[in-house]
Amino acid sequence: MSPIGKGPMTNSFGFDFRSLEAFVLTCKRGSMAAAAQRLGMTQPAVSQIIKGLETSLGVALVDRSHRPLLLTASGIFLREAAEHLLAEAQRIPSRLREIEGGFPPSLRVGLVESLASPFVPNLISSLQPALQTLSVAAGLAHTLREAFLDFQFDIIITNDPSDDLNGVVRHTILTEPYILIVPESVAETDEELDLGTLSRTLDLVRWSARSRNGAEIEQHLRRLRIEIPRRFEFDSSDTLVGIVAAGLSWAVLTPLCLVNSISRLGSARALPFPGPKFYRKLTIISRAGELDKVAERLAHTSRKILREKYLPAMLRVGPWLGDQITLDQ
Repeated sequence: MSPIGKGPMTNSFGFDFRSLEAFVLTCKRGSMAAAAQRLGMTQPAVSQIIKGLETSLGVALVDRSHRPLLLTASGIFLREAAEHLLAEAQRIPSRLREIEGGFPPSLRVGLVESLASPFVPNLISSLQPALQTLSVAAGLAHTLREAFLDFQFDIIITNDPSDDLNGVVRHTILTEPYILIVPESVAETDEELDLGTLSRTLDLVRWSARSRNGAEIEQHLRRLRIEIPRRFEFDSSDTLVGIVAAGLSWAVLTPLCLVNSISRLGSARALPFPGPKFYRKLTIISRAGELDKVAERLAHTSRKILREKYLPAMLRVGPWLGDQITLDQ
């Protein structure tokens, strides 16, 4: 097979994997220029690749009279077929390594930001003997999902189970309740707080609406028919906890998020969420048939880290959390 941009393709298929990759990226990114930037190529080079595909396959793939990019019926078919072929090709090396019974030489993991230290150092310590290279990046759930779909991560640990995705394997490692964090100015009582009364006294500092935490909290408040004015929202648990500790607001988060920001809690305190409980799940997601053994080991290791390094701190913050936190088996 000839290299990209180096003359017509002469194999019997009329395409090669690199050409399909350029075509699929063009479809995903919406333009040849954007695909070229991702591939480290020039826009004319990508255009030449797609013209070469059209010539070798004998069909038009792109309607060049339309802006932005519009695929022909043949182009739509090739995009779907190419995505499947490329996904299968991506799996071949890891499948071969799994057949040999070993870990891949490198592993790319994306995880939610609430899994900071000591999770990552303990993960490295556990997996280090089996891996040559481990790359770990943190982000919001929607960012992790998009990067996983774009093959930037091999495995993600996320609070979005992505139930709509096919061809993936899920391992739930933690189920934890949403709880309240209130400043010391809120009087202690044996009775449950009334959120309506609390919100008339103090502002609710929210998670960003684009975060999974924020979406789940807003959905629950709507179910309870509680309307609270939206004034402040942030992506960081450190920021939320710090604002509550300063006596400026109250917040809804999870024990794991709170433990991650415990140094900022000060004299603020954690309370059970009043009324019906609702929960967040952390799930390990990998591609079916790819790194299955690795994902299983990662799930086992993650539960062990959470049980030994996080659970005691969670129970110190809220002793009443004992029967509400589940480290799924």
